[in-house]
Amino acid sequence: MTEVTVRPVPYAADIRSKGWRFELDTEQIEQSDTWVLTPGKLRPWLFMIWVTAWKQTPCGSLPDDNELIAVRIGMEPALFAKNRSVLLRGFWKAEDGRLYHDTITRRVAEMLASRDKDRNRKAEWRKRKEAEKTGKDVVVPGMSHGTDVGHTGESSVSDDTSTSTSTSYSVPNGTDADASGNPSPAKSAEQMTKDELWSAGKSLLMQGGMPAPQCGSFVGKLVKDYGDHIVIEAVRSAVVARPGDAPSFLKATCQTLAGERTRPNKQQQLEAKNREIAQRLAQEGS
Repeated sequence: MTEVTVRPVPYAADIRSKGWRFELDTEQIEQSDTWVLTPGKLRPWLFMIWVTAWKQTPCGSLPDDNELIAVRIGMEPALFAKNRSVLLRGFWKAEDGRLYHDTITRRVAEMLASRDKDRNRKAEWRKRKEAEKTGKDVVVPGMSHGTDVGHTGESSVSDDTSTSTSTSYSVPNGTDADASGNPSPAKSAEQMTKDELWSAGKSLLMQGGMPAPQCGSFVGKLVKDYGDHIVIEAVRSAVVARPGDAPSFLKATCQTLAGERTRPNKQQQLEAKNREIAQRLAQEGS
């Protein structure tokens, strides 16, 4: 690793991923300089370093200690020390003595911003519920559209190796026509009105096998338990995610937005997926 001037710590020392998903974009990885410069037999260790850094405290960092890094990723210390310069390419040392990588720290910043948005949304929901109980008007900021449940933000892992998910969504029943008789473009979930979202939510339930009369009762029960605002957000998420089990997805999303449950920890599933990707790419490289 090339020695550079020590830089300021990018965020607080207690930041943790807490199960936040970390995915890999294989196309960008294969195009990165770090990947090209790393021998095929060492490429799986790159993945282990990135994933290990993500699970450290603070998130996205590594101790500046060859033996500790080697032990944490399961590599022989002598082998790591011999290949440190390529395996830690792009990492830099901060004032706290730990090693960071620009693209991973950007991913951490995105995670923190999303968590803030989630907290604000829950606070908004609590204010609305309090208003319903007391019968008093409560001034609440505009509704925050979109949700992080079942959705993966952009993740980065190396100098020009980042992970991202960017999808353009179309929505069923977007069949309104303009004055000329031409059908309007399909609306995104963000553009749909409340009535359109209700229809789309019931349509997803029916597609999953729920009888039509029960669909209305199911959505009505969610509104009673969690409020109109929370259910609208949950339906919007379902329209985007198109889950196989729509009832369970809607219920879990409402619980998450209401603060009754934490986001499912899929870190272990992602790590297994990342290991499979690493093995495949290493074999192709060999």
